[in-house]
Amino acid sequence: MPAAISLFGRQTWLYSRFELQRLFLTPRGWFALAAFTTIWYFLLRYPIYQASVQLQEPEIQQMLSSMLGMVGMYNLLNWSLPELSVYWALTVFFMPLAVLFATADQTCSDRSRGTLRFLTLRSSRDSIFFGRFIGQILVQALLIGLSLLATLGLAVWRVGELPLSAVNATLVIWLNLLIVLLPFTALMALCSALVRSSRLAISLAIVSIGVITGSLGYLVWHFPDLRVVLEYLPGAQLPMLLGAQGWDTLKHCGLPLLQTAVLLLIGRIVMQEKAL
Repeated sequence: MPAAISLFGRQTWLYSRFELQRLFLTPRGWFALAAFTTIWYFLLRYPIYQASVQLQEPEIQQMLSSMLGMVGMYNLLNWSLPELSVYWALTVFFMPLAVLFATADQTCSDRSRGTLRFLTLRSSRDSIFFGRFIGQILVQALLIGLSLLATLGLAVWRVGELPLSAVNATLVIWLNLLIVLLPFTALMALCSALVRSSRLAISLAIVSIGVITGSLGYLVWHFPDLRVVLEYLPGAQLPMLLGAQGWDTLKHCGLPLLQTAVLLLIGRIVMQEKAL
């Protein structure tokens, strides 16, 4: 048993490492990095920088505090740097959508090319499925870290120093974003195991989210007691995150972790049962 676990761990790590290598050592990965850099240049140059400058105005702060307080997001302006406040507000809603597109091709293209059948001759389906998922999480951790470092660099360029509290806030945001993205990455792992192309995986994920949300909304309209079910959908905790600040944000991590575990369990079953 220990030998089997060790072998599974080595195989899983190999597939995880491959996702990092694919990002840095292939033309497709370079193109993705170039697109990521371009997008973040414009985000930093315009919305984040311009908004951080505006947030220095007392009138703007007072107005936003009143508006955000009305919707329970009064803590959004309490981060140590305005750049981090704007970054947090943008990424907590923008990145889950981006992940649906960026992590769609976990196993589907291998199935369509017949590579998956070859890989299973030397490794288990579980190591492939979980290895690709973990690899995507590692890629996200790296890219989120780079974008946060760029945001801190922008703040240092503006104020001329880096408060220690900003480093702590950066770690909080980095960890929270990873947790937020876990269920969406797991959802794409499931969708990728069901179909044979990344486009179909994206379409399946979007249609599934739309149909489930719409159906639950219809049921809640007629049976208000079912409203609590909406709180268990992926992303349901995002508004609550904006209402928290600092390490208190981690009190909302239980739901996305549970969602991730359920989606990965279903995805593993699909991966085991579906023909290669």
